Amino acid sequence: MVDRREFLVSGAVLASSAVLAGEGTSRNDWFRRQPRVFLLDFQMPDPIDQGVPGMPHFFQKLDPAAIVEQVAASGTNVLLVHAKCNQGNCYYNTKVGHKHSDLGDRDLMAETSAACRKRGLTILYYVQLSRDRRSFQHPERRAIDSQGRPVVKASDNPLLPAREEAPVVCMNGPHRQFIKDILAELSRGYDFDGFWLDCFNWWGKVNPCLCAFCKAAYKRDTGAEIPTKHLYTTPEGKRYIAWRRHLNTRILEDVIGTVRAINPKLTVTHNAAGENPWSEWEFCDGDDYVSHEYHFSEGYAQLSLLCQRNRSLKARVPFEIEIWRFANRHGGQRHSMRAYEVRGPEVLLAEMASVSANGGFPQYYDEVRPDGTLEPRSLRMLAPAFREVAARQPWCGVGEPVPYAAVLWSKATQALAPPPVQKLYDGSTTGAFTALMENHLPTAVLTERDLAARRWRGARVIVVDSAECLSPECCQALDVYARSGGGLVVTGRSSLRDGEGRLLDNFGLSTLIGADYRGMTATWYSFIAPEQAHPVTEGLDPGFPISVYASLQARVTAHSGTRALGVITNPMPGFHMGFPPLERTDSPSVLIREHGKGRAVYISAALGAVYAAANHPDYRRLMVNAVRWAAGEAPPVTLDAPGTVEMAAWRDESTRRTIVHLVNRTGVGLPQGEGSYQQEVIPVHGIRLHLDGPLAGSSAKAQPGGRALPCKRVGHRLTVNIDRLETWEVVEAV
Repeated sequence: MVDRREFLVSGAVLASSAVLAGEGTSRNDWFRRQPRVFLLDFQMPDPIDQGVPGMPHFFQKLDPAAIVEQVAASGTNVLLVHAKCNQGNCYYNTKVGHKHSDLGDRDLMAETSAACRKRGLTILYYVQLSRDRRSFQHPERRAIDSQGRPVVKASDNPLLPAREEAPVVCMNGPHRQFIKDILAELSRGYDFDGFWLDCFNWWGKVNPCLCAFCKAAYKRDTGAEIPTKHLYTTPEGKRYIAWRRHLNTRILEDVIGTVRAINPKLTVTHNAAGENPWSEWEFCDGDDYVSHEYHFSEGYAQLSLLCQRNRSLKARVPFEIEIWRFANRHGGQRHSMRAYEVRGPEVLLAEMASVSANGGFPQYYDEVRPDGTLEPRSLRMLAPAFREVAARQPWCGVGEPVPYAAVLWSKATQALAPPPVQKLYDGSTTGAFTALMENHLPTAVLTERDLAARRWRGARVIVVDSAECLSPECCQALDVYARSGGGLVVTGRSSLRDGEGRLLDNFGLSTLIGADYRGMTATWYSFIAPEQAHPVTEGLDPGFPISVYASLQARVTAHSGTRALGVITNPMPGFHMGFPPLERTDSPSVLIREHGKGRAVYISAALGAVYAAANHPDYRRLMVNAVRWAAGEAPPVTLDAPGTVEMAAWRDESTRRTIVHLVNRTGVGLPQGEGSYQQEVIPVHGIRLHLDGPLAGSSAKAQPGGRALPCKRVGHRLTVNIDRLETWEVVEAV
């Protein structure tokens, strides 16, 4: 196995050969042209080997031309169809895979491509990567877990009508060549626009994989055996995790490079982007755009955070978010994954609106019926949502997002910290972003790569919430940022580990935040007690304690020149009801200081994680106050509206207009947890939008349609009144 330098050189050679193969042709740019994607899922067992009584013959009546007409009529302009599914079946004339026996002499890829070309639709091919039942039948291709067992993930509910299995194959062994042969076969032989690769993550998150190929590769690269225990707490384990993350990137680059070398016009992306802790920053670099799926039970703020993360992986490139037809992830551990019902257009539109408002494009996920037709109800529910998306897409992703705040995304913490720290950090990122979003502060996501490149994306303040693993380079970058006038809000044990996850004696950001680490609180429940009047504590009662749920606080000693606005208070032992406060400590809970031209706030608790878990407004208020004070100035766009109204503001300097998307997620049964289902959108009245400085303009109108909105200009501020917000309003100020 080649090392990093050798791989980069070989990648450059491969890229050069790809250009030669395509005679200088440029890549298809369909993903930049307001796409609305329809993913038609097959994943169909083959009756000849499945052995299930009553298994129907799925494809004998399937009519690609009729399907293309139906999805086009629903407002779709990109159709994504299966070329190879997770059952290991192919739906075209293949020489290397297994063609589904129901197809006979038919070639679904050729038929569907021809129908799409005739109708003017973009056509993409789906290929499943590492969840493959048929390939798993070859013992040498199987992923092997730390117990030496083949990896098969399955639901254990005996009452389900079918056992949902996920046999996992290793992408580091011969199965990878099989996938490359499939991609090569399609790239050479068919007329289509790009690949959508799915489920690398089934193998990518198997850590460790102890198949013969992984063991040999690790031995060759490191001279050591793959560790099976303590992966996050020992040098040997961390070395394996780093190796494995890099291996995932190399394999995906190799797979994508196969397509590039044969047909450079084809676009390539893979589902699951770089969200995962088992991927490094480079994992999505070979993609033309990034793609990820969203499940409604994850909550509307999580959708917006997902959008911002995807945008941070590939700035200035539209991203794709998969919106499910199904009510997915119901039922806890013994679940069926999805119900057959179709979610209504009001909730489909709300989710698609959030994606589009943040600069992405929606994919609608559906499945073919057993008789080879589409579900009419699904198309009826989709059409109104896609119609509204299409009408507003000319105002989506125009210009650049209006900058103000940013939340740091630390992959080092996400991947190399001990599992409890990883979980805490995940909650911290979600909670911090949610708090700022609910207060309508323009908020982006910055990565560790952004810090290394000194790329702040216009952010006036960066939130570093429980990012325990920060490299010296990241700490130095944040120091430069603050000294130059940027604001920092730092919480908990941020920077108490280096970029490799090694525990330090003191914060890497100690000088910046003006505090030294002195350990953790003794109990799993304590308080932040604000005591000093200051903009950071505005709206919080002096001396009234703010509970810190289910996590410890960091005890610190403040440096000279750093001001404490509150202290940690411990609870009364033995008193169960309400855990009243008892002991005021001398350990600061909120610190502020000037750092060069900038400002820094330190909060001793993992504030975002506590807000994500408990959702009390005091946590949100403290976070928002800290951000606004550290920024040193008010945001250029503000909104008077409930927290369930999302605001996404963009500035197009070429036409000197400001475009603000307002997405209403105020609904009955708001999807904030397992089993909740949004039934309808509740209109919001009396919204006021404030645009300041060069963003203001003198007039505003609602798009599409150009309806004039009531406005008032006072000094450098334009206030726009929106009398009634249904689901999605686009305000254009000029």
